Amino acid sequence: MACFALFGSAANATDLLYISEYTAPGNSRGLIVQIPQETSLDQVTADFTSGQVQSNAFKSSTNIVRLICTVQCSVLFGTNSTATNVNKVLPALLPEYFAIPPGQNFKVFVQKSGGSCTGGSRTTSGGNTIITFTSSGTLVCSSSFSAQVMVVGGGGAGGGSGAASGGAGGYCTTVGTPTCGLSSSFTVQSGSTSVTVGAGDVGGSNSAVAGASGNPSIFSTITANGGGGGGKITTNGTPGGGSSGGCGANNGSNCTAVGAASQGNVGGTVTTVGGAARFPAAGGGGAAAPGVNVSAIDVATSGGAGVSNSITGSAVAYAGGGGATCFTSSGCTFGASVAGGGGTGGAGNGGNGTANTGGGGGGAPTTFTAGSGGSGVVIISCTTGSC
Repeated sequence: MACFALFGSAANATDLLYISEYTAPGNSRGLIVQIPQETSLDQVTADFTSGQVQSNAFKSSTNIVRLICTVQCSVLFGTNSTATNVNKVLPALLPEYFAIPPGQNFKVFVQKSGGSCTGGSRTTSGGNTIITFTSSGTLVCSSSFSAQVMVVGGGGAGGGSGAASGGAGGYCTTVGTPTCGLSSSFTVQSGSTSVTVGAGDVGGSNSAVAGASGNPSIFSTITANGGGGGGKITTNGTPGGGSSGGCGANNGSNCTAVGAASQGNVGGTVTTVGGAARFPAAGGGGAAAPGVNVSAIDVATSGGAGVSNSITGSAVAYAGGGGATCFTSSGCTFGASVAGGGGTGGAGNGGNGTANTGGGGGGAPTTFTAGSGGSGVVIISCTTGSC
C-alpha cells in the first residue's frame, strides 16, 4: 500500500489530499472512456496542514492517479522533488486525473497553494494576494518573493487651544510613483520579518499644547516616519519625518511651517491678517500636498490631500493632513476633512485621523481636546502563489 512519509489523523485534519491509484482507463462496451477503470488499486489520505508531504512510490502497475485536495493545493510528480506554489495548482474539492509512467517509482508531492507566508490578514484581488498588517506583528515566509509594498506611518496629533492640525504619517510605496527611494518592486526575504505599525499620537486634552508626532511604521528596510504634530497658538507645527503639522493661530506674528518633510509635505503657514480676532490656524501637510495656508481672518484651513493607492485592488487614499480650527470657534470656518483620513477641525474636539490611513489629527479651539493621529498600515501584494 502506498503511504505518506508525513501525515496526521485524517479525522482531525484541516488540509487533506486524497489519492486513488488505477491500472487503466475505463472501458465501456469496448470503448476507452475518460475515466479510470474501477476498482482502484489503493486509496490513501494525507494531512498537509503543517507543510509539504510526499508519498512513497506508487505501485508498479499504477498508470492513473486521482487527486482531490480539501483546500487549494500545489502538486508535483517525480522521484525526488519539492512542490512549490508555482507547480500545478488544484482547486479545492475538484478531482483531477493524471497519467503516471508505470514502474518509475513516481511519487506525488503536495503543499498548500496560494502562499507560504503567515502573518497579517490575507485577501485576494485578481491574480494577487494582499497581506495587510493593521497592527504590529511578524511576517514569516518559506521563500523570498517580489512584491508591491506600501508602508504608512502614524499621523501627528492636532494641537490644542487655537491650534493647527497634525501632519500625515510618512508615505512609502512601490506602487505608481515610488517614494522613499524605493523602486517599482521590493524583494521580501525568506524567514521572519518584524512588522511595526506606527500609532498616531494622542491629541492633547483641554490645554494649550502643541500636538506630538506620530510613530513610525517599519517593514524590512522601509521606515515610514510619523507625521508631525500641529502647532498650538503662536507656535510652529512639528516637522515630523512624514508630513509636518500646520502653524498654530497667532496674535499678530507670522508663522511659517517648519521642516521640508522628508516623506510628505509641509503644513500650512499663518501670516498676520488684519483684525484676526478669531485667530485661525493652518492645516497639516499630506502625502500629496502641503497644508493650506491661512489667508482670511476667520477661516482655518484644511490639511493637504493624501495619495490614492490601489495596492489592495481598490483605490484608497492614505496620509491626508488634518484640518485646523481657530482660537475662538464662534464665527470660524473650520478646516475640512480631506482624502487620506485626516481629522477635521471644529467648534469642539478635533476629529481623529482615520485608523490605518496615517491621517493627521484635527486641531481644537481653547478648552477642547485635539484630534489624535490615525494609525499607520503595512500592505504587501504579491502574485498569488508566491507569498
